[in-house]
Amino acid sequence: MSESGTLSVLIEQADFKLRWFDLGRRLQSVSKSTAASFEAGLAPWPHPYLRQAWTGLLLQPAEGGEPIVWFLRFPLDEQGKLQLQARDGLLRALAQELKQGPASESAAQLDQLLQQSGLLFTPSTERQAAFHSQTALLLGRQPSEHYEPVLRYFGDPENHRWDNLALQGVADLAVRWEKESTLLMRQIGKVAAPVFINLCHCLENQPVDHRLAAAIIERAEQELTASTPDISVAAAAIRGISHSPATGLRQAFIQSLLAEDASNRNKEVLAAIGSRCVQDLEGQELAAQWVGKLAADQQTFNLLLSDLMFIPKVRIALLSALRDPARKESLAVAFGNFLHGPKPTH
Repeated sequence: MSESGTLSVLIEQADFKLRWFDLGRRLQSVSKSTAASFEAGLAPWPHPYLRQAWTGLLLQPAEGGEPIVWFLRFPLDEQGKLQLQARDGLLRALAQELKQGPASESAAQLDQLLQQSGLLFTPSTERQAAFHSQTALLLGRQPSEHYEPVLRYFGDPENHRWDNLALQGVADLAVRWEKESTLLMRQIGKVAAPVFINLCHCLENQPVDHRLAAAIIERAEQELTASTPDISVAAAAIRGISHSPATGLRQAFIQSLLAEDASNRNKEVLAAIGSRCVQDLEGQELAAQWVGKLAADQQTFNLLLSDLMFIPKVRIALLSALRDPARKESLAVAFGNFLHGPKPTH
C-alpha cells in the first residue's frame, strides 16, 4: 500500500492534526517523517519493545474541541518493520468509515473499529499519567488538579501526608523537572519511598541532567545501606536516570549494583537495566556483567533476551558474552535453554 494509504494520511484527510508517540521502553515523541516511513513499510520502528511498536496517537480536531487518543500496538517483522497485513485490514475499514462524514460524527464508529482490530492496548497507569502530562504540556494546558498537592508535599515532606497523593500529580511534576529542579534535588532524599518510586517511573521519560541524576542515585545508595533495604528503590532509580545524558554516572551506578550480591539477584533491578538502559548494554563489559547475573532466572533471561536480540548493537555485545569460552557454566546453561529449551530430566 502506498504512503497515500497510510493511517497518518487517512487521519489528516479526516481533518485531524496527528502526533505520534512511542510508549514502549519510555514515552517519547516520534517525528512525522519517521512514522510515515514506518507506516509505508520502508523503515523499522525506531524503538521496538518485545517485537512490537507501542504507539500513542494524539488526534487534534482541526475545528477545535477535545483531542482523541489512540493507543495502538503494531506487530513487527524480523527486521523491526511493520507487518503490513496487520495494517491493511484496519486501513480499509477506517477509510470506509472516514468517508461517512465529519470526524465528530464518526468518532464512536472509529473507536469500535479499533476495538475490533486487535491493535488497541491499555498502557500501564503510570504510562497513561505520563502521556496525559506530556501532551497537556505540549498543548499548552494547565497541569491537573493533583499537581498542587504534590508540590506542597515536596515543599515539606516530613509534615505532609504522602498516601493521598495522586500519580497524575507526580507525573505533572516529572514533566516540569527542569523548572522544579532545585526543589527536587533538595527534597528527593526526604520523600517517602513510594513517592520516590512513582517519581522515578515518570522521570524515565525525561532527559534529567547530571545533578538530578546524582541526587536520585544518592537516594538509592542511602536505601541500600539500610538494615533491610528496599530493592525497589534501586530499581526505580535505574529507571529514573535511564534517559539522562549523564551516561557515566548511570553506568557506574549500574555496575555497583551488579557487584552487590543482594541487588544483582533481584529480578526488578535486572529487568530495569534490560528494559530501560538498552544503550548502556551496547558496551560489552556491562552487557557481560548484566547477562551473567540474569542467568540465575531462566524466565526473565528468556523474556529480556528475546527482546534485546532484535536490537543490532545490543545483540553484538550480548553474543560476545554468551559465546565467550570463559563464560560461567550457569550462563552457558541459560543460553542453551534459551535456544533449545531445558534438557529433559530422567
